Amino acid sequence: KRQDRDMQRILVTGGAGFIGSHLVESLLSEGHFVTILDNMSSGNEIWMKSYIEHPRLKVIFGDIMDIFMVESAMKNQDEVWHLAGNANIPLGYLDTQVDLNSAVQGTKNILETMRKLGVTTIVFASSGAVYGNLSKDKVKESSAPLYPLSLYAAGKLAAEAFISAYCHLFGLRGYIFRFGNVVGERMPRGVIRDFIEKLRENPSELTILGDGTQEKSYFLVEECIEGMKYVKSHVVLESQSEIFNLGNSLTTNVIQIAEIIADILNIENFRYQCTKREAWPGDQPVVKLDVSKVKQLGWHTKYNSYESVEIAACLLYTSPSPRDMRRS
Repeated sequence: KRQDRDMQRILVTGGAGFIGSHLVESLLSEGHFVTILDNMSSGNEIWMKSYIEHPRLKVIFGDIMDIFMVESAMKNQDEVWHLAGNANIPLGYLDTQVDLNSAVQGTKNILETMRKLGVTTIVFASSGAVYGNLSKDKVKESSAPLYPLSLYAAGKLAAEAFISAYCHLFGLRGYIFRFGNVVGERMPRGVIRDFIEKLRENPSELTILGDGTQEKSYFLVEECIEGMKYVKSHVVLESQSEIFNLGNSLTTNVIQIAEIIADILNIENFRYQCTKREAWPGDQPVVKLDVSKVKQLGWHTKYNSYESVEIAACLLYTSPSPRDMRRS
């Protein structure tokens, strides 16, 4: 029998990944019991090193595409934080099945198992990518119509729709968070990591994919988790889902990121050249989020987008790259 009524048994899908591993650390520190379900496609056991033997943690290496594995992991859980899915946006262009599997069918497996086992609360990590070209201007949660530019974005939008339908039909509660660009320690890919590795190899010049004007809302992984928890504790849902933009109101462009990293690496006479084309098929050049909804609830980031990039770049500069970790 639980001694503390606030203690929860929480299933975290994708709990070995970048955001997921930070979330698990935070939940354990608050006294919760945590079960991780992760197929390790983008997770890393090194990120779980500090808490892998924690007495309130259970780790299951499995895939949300396996509904029997999902049911085994979800037994006796109070709620689900669903972060599992394809995190590599360009991969969907090469393998058109990956986002359908991980985002749509995987989420449906989670929801169906919740219905079957009587678990009523899901927290879902969606993305500002669902807004497509609408995000050239600041987009609210109600902005429409949504025309995704990538299969990653299409998968997230479809998952949101399934969550909404299951909540309406079966009495579930769904907290859907559309993230800006989450950055920080353990970030396995993205423009910050990419530029650090490129400039370490050749500090004399950097090639920037696209025209350099791409700009997005960046915020720290710790603040992402703090924001989700704050909203969940301040918004009571009953048999419905609700969407929340989470990120910074300001943006940072790619050239600014390159300059930040060049400064951290102490590169003098920094030079760059842009390819003058889209970064990759399905890239969303501009993501501007209207985060007034969460601000009205009383929460906002402590660091703006530019500061978040600086902090993340410093952390990534001093931490091993995924390539180095694979060698060790």
